[in-house]
Amino acid sequence: MTDLLRIVYVDSCTSTLDILAEPPYDALEAPFALMTLDQRAGHGRQGRRWQNRPGESLALTVAWPLPAPEFRGWYPLATALAVLDACAELAPGAPLPRMKWPNDILTPEGEKIAGILVRADSRRLLAGVGVNLVGEIEREREGLEGAQTLASVDSLYGDALAGSDERREFGAILSQSIARTFSVVDSGGVGFRNLQTRYAVNCLTIGSRVVVATPGGAKYSARALGVDAAGRLLVENAERGRHVLDAADVHLARPRA
Repeated sequence: MTDLLRIVYVDSCTSTLDILAEPPYDALEAPFALMTLDQRAGHGRQGRRWQNRPGESLALTVAWPLPAPEFRGWYPLATALAVLDACAELAPGAPLPRMKWPNDILTPEGEKIAGILVRADSRRLLAGVGVNLVGEIEREREGLEGAQTLASVDSLYGDALAGSDERREFGAILSQSIARTFSVVDSGGVGFRNLQTRYAVNCLTIGSRVVVATPGGAKYSARALGVDAAGRLLVENAERGRHVLDAADVHLARPRA
């Protein structure tokens, strides 16, 4: 199934994630992916805009059969691993981007290359990914102040993304990578445990000091110890002891410089 993932390409759209709730995409059976190089109204988990110039960024959403709830928190994290896998396939030998819990994809300098937003409807899990591929970031635009492109990480990425055909091919690579990774989470067992280990190895946050700011106004430092079976971040603080953080409850969780 994962090697035959149906991919629908549209010339432009508001948001690949949002339009899956509209005809005809709301009636399509998962799995499939919807992709564009011209997304006009992309947004992140906290409503931030995610957009660069048309043709220079990739936006896609993979619709997946709704999984069992107990491991559903791992699909956003698995999506981030799939982005790294797709980068490795796109430009073998190039340094991989970095990853911050739960699923930010960053340059080595900490600038954001890709954003991921995963949500569910009544029958499908929807994994939306936006990747800045090439070009100059319009930093004066809201939401792009700390952004950067994949091509900035290494010239091999720029060479592999030289034209629109190559950028669409990367979208296909990424879609299939997400599907393969989701299949591993679906199956559980040894494959899923290996995926969890791989995430821990590649995640900058784990083992680092982090700053946590909650919606209730609390702010404190802690050490990130790992990720639990539900995809939540396990941290330890002298006053609060060991406890877990959900991405929806954290405004900022990042390694200190």
